[in-house]
Amino acid sequence: MEELTILRTFAAVTTVVAAALVAANWNARITVAGFVIFIVASIAWMADGWLENKPSLIIQNVILLLINVLGVWRWFPKAEKEIKS
Repeated sequence: MEELTILRTFAAVTTVVAAALVAANWNARITVAGFVIFIVASIAWMADGWLENKPSLIIQNVILLLINVLGVWRWFPKAEKEIKS
């Protein structure tokens, strides 16, 4: 399998898994895990954009990366409380 195909498959699968975890909203720890996986997916999509010279894909995923960092920042304190209780 071609390396770019592997990268795109990884990016797509991690995006879907992250979306499912965040949407499920089972608890804060799982939601944080979803946002972290979204961060990994954004990095993979940015790599694809870089390799394929697609600036719009890079810009989109830089913005999504920042949004997902905000999601981790917002949900992490709730996850810590869940762990302590």
